[in-house]
Parts: sequence; structure tokens; C-alpha cells
Amino acid sequence: MRHFPFKVVVLCLVITPILYAVTLTACHDYLEKTYLLKIENGFIGNSSDLLNGSVNIEDQIAKNIQSILSRDTLIRIARLDLEVQVTEGNGKIIYPIYAGTDGFQQDSGGYFDAQVVADKNFAILNSGLKVSAVLHLDHGSFLANFIFSLYSGTSLLIFFVFYKRGSLRAKQERDANNALIHDLKKDEMRREQLVKDLNRERVELFKNVKQLNEKYQSEQEKAKINEDEMFNEIINLEEQLNKYIELKKLRDVEIDELKSNLEKFERRKSPGRSKRSEFDFISKRFGTLYKNVEMSQKALVGFTSLAEELQIKAEETIYHLDRDPGSVIVKRKVFSGKKHKATCFEVLFAYEGRLYFMNHPNKIEVVVIGTKHTQSRDMEYLHNL
Repeated sequence: MRHFPFKVVVLCLVITPILYAVTLTACHDYLEKTYLLKIENGFIGNSSDLLNGSVNIEDQIAKNIQSILSRDTLIRIARLDLEVQVTEGNGKIIYPIYAGTDGFQQDSGGYFDAQVVADKNFAILNSGLKVSAVLHLDHGSFLANFIFSLYSGTSLLIFFVFYKRGSLRAKQERDANNALIHDLKKDEMRREQLVKDLNRERVELFKNVKQLNEKYQSEQEKAKINEDEMFNEIINLEEQLNKYIELKKLRDVEIDELKSNLEKFERRKSPGRSKRSEFDFISKRFGTLYKNVEMSQKALVGFTSLAEELQIKAEETIYHLDRDPGSVIVKRKVFSGKKHKATCFEVLFAYEGRLYFMNHPNKIEVVVIGTKHTQSRDMEYLHNL
């Protein structure tokens, strides 16, 4: 679980609905303006037919609008709900035509006078026509579901990439630890075998000493003519015993070395190593996510020492420095360095947090990250740069 990308999961869960809402609103505004302009340019059509009275203006407007909507591929595929309305200058609705209106009753008679129709069409055109288009792009519609599916799929893809990367790193660490444990177990088995060999040699040596002592006593009881020979033999036995003692000391040194190796292995598994891995991971992650911001080692150490809530606020400030430095509120300027007085800027985050950065020609360098409790040490560090 140490390599599980929790921050990537949180980022994907937060940014997906935000991007979905922003994109849906932008699509709604863009499509509504586009279709309004498209209908305004083509809803009248051929004006000569209207002026010679061969067709009613209401019929031609309805026919042209329906033709525009039926030919539009996006409306057919995405089943967009576009509400179009055309009104005269005095507010009378020309399109859509509803049953029971005055215009419908007049046009439903059998008599058709082209001059009357032409005058009526001219009067309506002269009064000015107003077109309104309202697009109903609600949640759950085809286009909304498509946008949400697109962002959700992208988020899942990003999560899968980071998850695979973390799984690969965890597998590599497990393989390295298993290999080290296997080597240590082999050393331990070899040490146990050495101890067994030493014990067996010690038993044999004591047995030989006992046998020789018994033989010496027996020979001494029988005769004392071979005292010199027996004395030399005792000396040889003592030399062998001294060799055994020296060999035992060497074996004890080897055992101590093996114990030292075991202690080193335990120290490698201590929390300091995991902290170093976390430090390297944060350094690589910042270098990948924030291309326009360079993090100093002092800033990374300060970031890792913060509480989780302060880390989130600090990374939010770094995010704004990377995307839009002008939006970051600077509390004051701080002059750093003994010889060259370089200008640093102090930024507050989460009330207690302090972040100091410098502006370079192509990048922003975050020099120090800390809190108000470490501010005196951080200022002293900046002045000594």
C-alpha cells in the first residue's frame, strides 16, 4: 500500500466532475450561439417567393428551420433538444405555429390571394423578425453522458498508469528484499554448520585428550622409563589444545561478523529507508507535475516534515506558481544571500505555512518550505545563501 497512488486517485476524483461541469457549460453556450447564428442566416431562405406571394412566410420559415435541424448531424446523433422561436416586431409568434392562432385560422380557408399574401409577408418582414434559440443540455443527455464518460475514462487511464508504476516499484523492492533475505539465510546456515563442526571437533579433541591421559596414567603406572616421551606427548596435546582455542577464536570472530551483517540488514529495513524512498518519490513527482517550478532540497525536506493538511495547502501554492504565478499573493520581499542580495518572496498558506521562492528567467525556484515555528531558522538559512 506504500506505493498506492492515493494522491492521483484524489486528484482524478476531484478534477473529473469539475472538468465535466465546465465542459458541459461551455458546450451549451457554444452550441446555442452556433445554432442561433445558423438559423438566423437561413430561416428566411428565398425572399422572392415571399414577395411575390407564392408562399406564406410562416410556412417557409417553418420549412427552412425544420430543414436546417433535420440536416444537422449533431442534432440527429446526440438528440439535442433545441427550442427555436421566431417572433414579429410586435411580439407575435411566427414559428412554431400553434393550432388556434389567428394566422392559422386565416391560412386554413380555401381562398388564396397572392397579392394579399405578398403584402402580409412584406409587412412581417418590414416589422423585423427576432429569432431565439434555447438549447436544453441537461445531465443525463447523450452529449452530457459522452463528456462524462470521456473524462472518467481518461481519469481511469491515468490511475491505471500510476498504479502499474507503483506495483512495478513494489515488486522490485520485494524481489530485492527476498534476495537479501535468501543470502542472509544462506550465511546463517553456513554459520550453523560451522558451529556444528566446531562442536564436533571439540568433542573429538576432548575425547583424544581423555584417551591420551588414560594412556599416560596407564604407562606411568607400568613404568616411568618413558617419562620424557610422555612429557613430549603432553606438550603436543597442549599445542593442539592451543590451536583449537585459536581456531575457536577465529570461529567466534566469524560469528560476530555474521551477527553484524544481520544487524545491518535490520537497519536497512528501518523507517529511515522508507523515508528516503518517500523523499525520492516526492522529488520525482514534483519534477513531473510542475515543469515550471524547481524544488530545492531544503524545500523538499521542509515539505516532507509538514503535516498532511499543510502538505496539501503547500502543493496547492506550488500548483498556482506553476500555472499562474501572478495569482499567488506575496506577503513581503526577503533579501537572501551574504554577498549578492537576491530577492525572495514570502507566501503564506494555511495560516501557519511559509513558502519562499525566487524568480528566475525561465523557472521559479522554491527555496524553503516551513511554518511560522521554523521561520527564524528559515530566514537565517536564506540570509546565509
